[in-house]
Amino acid sequence: MAAVAENKGITPEKLVAHITRQTPAGSISRTHFSIQIDLGQGLTQRERVILYNSARRCEVYQLLTGEKTFEYELCGGE
Repeated sequence: MAAVAENKGITPEKLVAHITRQTPAGSISRTHFSIQIDLGQGLTQRERVILYNSARRCEVYQLLTGEKTFEYELCGGE
């Protein structure tokens, strides 16, 4: 968000994201993230939407929502 704000000339009072994670009992493959974004006061609705959308499209979001593959290799020991 900060990079987008700077690029667009938006000067928010604050940029704070609070993230909580919940994994239902007995489930190792389902996780729910709840994200609250605090931009402070003094922004126009357009500026708020720009920053909100930038948070929703950031690299962390893409990592969490994109397809994931894992490759394991045991090294050493012999």
